[in-house]
This record gives sequence, structure tokens and C-alpha cells, in this order.
Amino acid sequence: MEKKIISSDEALILIEREESHFWDHKSVRSKGSVIQKIASALANSDGGDFIVGIEDRGQGSGLDRWIGYPTIEDANVVLEAIARDITPPVPYSLEFLQISGMESQGLACLVAIRKSESVHFAADQKVYIRRGASTFSISGQAVTDLSLAKGARTYEDQLLEDYDKEDLVEEEELLYFLRNFSPPVEPKDFLRKQRLIDRTTGAARVSAGILYADTPPAVVPKRCSVKIARYNTKDGEPRREHLEGTPITVEGPARIVIEETLARTARLIESVSVLQPNGEMAPLRYPPEVLKEIIVNAVIHRDYNISDDILVYVFNNRVEVRSPGVLPGHMTLGNLLKERFSRNPTIVRLINKYPDPPNKDIGEGLRTVMAKMAEAKLKAPKFYVEGNYFVVNLGHTPLARPHEIVMEYLENHEEIRNAIGRTLTGIQSENSMKDVFYDLRDAGKIEMVPGKRGRSSAWRKKVAEVASEQLGEPVVAVESQRPEEGHKHVARRSTKRLKLRRVSHTAGRNRPCLCGSGLKSKNCCARRAVD
Repeated sequence: MEKKIISSDEALILIEREESHFWDHKSVRSKGSVIQKIASALANSDGGDFIVGIEDRGQGSGLDRWIGYPTIEDANVVLEAIARDITPPVPYSLEFLQISGMESQGLACLVAIRKSESVHFAADQKVYIRRGASTFSISGQAVTDLSLAKGARTYEDQLLEDYDKEDLVEEEELLYFLRNFSPPVEPKDFLRKQRLIDRTTGAARVSAGILYADTPPAVVPKRCSVKIARYNTKDGEPRREHLEGTPITVEGPARIVIEETLARTARLIESVSVLQPNGEMAPLRYPPEVLKEIIVNAVIHRDYNISDDILVYVFNNRVEVRSPGVLPGHMTLGNLLKERFSRNPTIVRLINKYPDPPNKDIGEGLRTVMAKMAEAKLKAPKFYVEGNYFVVNLGHTPLARPHEIVMEYLENHEEIRNAIGRTLTGIQSENSMKDVFYDLRDAGKIEMVPGKRGRSSAWRKKVAEVASEQLGEPVVAVESQRPEEGHKHVARRSTKRLKLRRVSHTAGRNRPCLCGSGLKSKNCCARRAVD
């Protein structure tokens, strides 16, 4: 057990830190059962830290919330709860913190919990896990799933042969990280406490290389880069001739890889223009939170044991992110939005300790993606496993019903063809697009453009409806008092005086039927007249 004196500014950082998946604070008045729950939950989840000696916001503000133990002996309740009352005991380390010049406010106990390979039970014989900033108990099949997932050994803990603590302590990324770390710690002490090196040999672990090495592919014997490519096509299987320019390779510590991949992908996306429902061309866009969550997940949850890169493909109508490795642990496509499991808990936990962590809302990432896509009126992304990749497909397909998209397009255009309809709605089948047109025809909204057939066929808003909109009121046809042989004069009641219109009732049998069905007259109304 260590005792450390910290400054008031460093204490304020701890006091003001928001509770999260990896961080919590408790009052010295907390009972042993409360400490058991948080300690076992962190060990059963991804690990993390909590501090005993900070009051809730409602009990004061600033440094007044720091109310610690008078002596180290008074903190025995914490030690007993962690070491004695949890079965099996959780892997932990702790230190006592005191504010310089404010000794009367006592000692706060900072506890670091590592993710364990065992399932831990509190004294009440319940299993607790961490979800976001909350602690939950699980039972039944959920405990079984957790137990099975715990048995999976993660590659991030493997030792590297030619990279050790002496190399690590000089890395710029580690020094940058520790400049913002609270409470302050020396690089070698940090590496030892976080189990990023072997205590005997000093050899660095894979997680340390991924997080802090200047060039991770040079020290980790697997590929850990991101490749970004632009394909000028909508095809599901792009070919080499669709590739635009040279694919971009992004390398570096995990934090930098995430930031650079986001920036470069965003620029590529903005270079793509897509047809909008209003008929205008505009840059391909996604909510920034969506792209960030997908890329962050690909970097921190990929399988680093697989010798391959993360692939980001930008198409004309979608973005695909392919992360090496199938779903980890007990995760399935069915529980993807409900459950969580970290293949690389050390990477996930430590990257969350940056001042503005990319994985801020642990456990909420994919739910955020779904919500933000809906807000942007885009259809939800598709998740699937293809070979050795977990794939996220972000399609640029409007959330509105295809029928609504067609009518919106016709608000600004005289006609719409099947190909344009498929582009706007994301429908891939030509026949399925026809069904949308037929539905609107049967509802009296649209009709086929006369004289256009085959590949040139098109649809327009129904003529009567267009006239009605132009006049601002319903159109009612009445017979004229001067009928002629074979024809009738039809006038329109309106506030405006309109010319009489001759309407033929003897349309050619091979011409499109006047009812707008798209069929020849002899096969439509003419046939019914004969019948």
C-alpha cells in the first residue's frame, strides 16, 4: 500500500471526473457490501478504478467533497470487502491519496481493479457487472455466458520479444498520455501497475505496443493498420477498375489511428455526391457520431491475433468498415445491441483514460449509431460476419418509405424513371421498384408518361392532380350544353375562366389508356366497355 501527496488541482481532477464504465467514487460512509459490488462488477467486466473518500455532488462542491479516512487503519473496510468478501478475490492494487496542505480532510483510497479470468461473486452470492456508469446483477444464462467468455484468453496480453519497458518509457505517446494522467505517476510505475510489462523480464505486452508504440506494426508481429479505399461504384463486389487513386494506410498509436482514420474517411465521403429526394445532388453525409463509433469499435475491438488490417471502403452509396475477427465471447448478431464483451479490455480501459476519450460512452456505442442514423432520416446500418471479418455497412438510404420519396422527387421534377427511383430509395430490384410505382398508380397519385415505353418508360404525377394543385382547389368536370357527335365538351368549375377542352372517348385501341393504368386501351377501359 502506498501513500501519495497530491496537489489540490490534481485532487479536483479526481473529484470532477464523471462516473463511467471504468470509474466510480464512493463515500467513506459506504458499507462493505457497496464496495464489494463495485469491485466485483469491474473485475467481471473490463476492469477500472474507483475511489473511496469523495462525496456525491449533492453533499458539497469542489474540494469540500473530499472527505477521506482519518488513518489508513480506518480504511480496513475497503480491504476486507475486496480481499475477503468476494469469491474468488479480485485482482487489485490500491494507494492512499492526501491533498497537500489539507491533511485534515483525510485519506482517499484509490482502488484499481483489473479484468479477471474468473467470475466473481459478492457476499450475497450474486454476480455483478458494469454497464456504463451503473452496476447490475445478473443471473442464470447470463452468468453462464460470462463464464464462457472469461475462458477466452486475449491476445493483447501476449509478450513481445523485441520491445520492453526501456523502449516504452521513451515513446512520445506514453509521455503525452501521462502528462494528462491523474494522479501523476512515473512512466515505469505506470507500466508496472497497469500490467503492461512483465514484472520479471520487463518485456512489453501487445496492448502496450498498440497503445503507445510510435509504429505499432514494427513491434507487434501482426498487422495493426487501417487501409482506406475509395470505390467509384455501387456494386456489392467492387472490381479493381472501380478503385479511385491509391488506398491510404494509417499507422500509429491507437489514439492517432482513430483520429487520422476519421479525418481521412470524412474527406473521402464528402467528395462523393449523391442524388437527394428533392432531386438535387449533395455530398454524401453521415452523422459524425456514427462514423466515429464504428471506427473506434473497429480499432479497440478487433482481433489483433489476425494478420490483417482494418479496411474502410467508401462507395457511391455506402461506407463499409471491416474489422478482423468474428464476434468475441458470447456476443452474437442477435444480442449486439443489448450485451457487450471486450476482446481487448486493457486497450479499451486505458484509451478511455485520455482527457477526451474516443470511447467515452462505453456500452452505448451501437445504440448511439442506431439513434443518430434515425435522427438523420437514414436507414439503420447492417451488421454481419463475412469470413474472418465483422462488417458494418452504412448505407446512404433514406428512412422515409419509398412511396414518399417518389412523391417528394416529383414535387420538383416532371417525371421519374425506375433507375432514379432505385437510386433514391436504395431498392436494388427493378421489379420491386415497379411495385412502388404500381401502388402509387392504384392510389391515384401517379400515371405513366404517354409515349414512353421499355427502358425509356417513366412516371409522372397524375394530370388531374397536377391541375388541381395549380388551381389551388379540386377540379370538377361537367358536361357542356353543346354536345357533338362522338365527343363532349368538358368545362372546369374554377375561380378562373378556362378554355373548353375536348376530351376524346374514342382513343385508339393501341394507345395508352386514358385512365393512366399504363395498359393499352384495348386491354383496359375499352375491353371493359365491350364487356
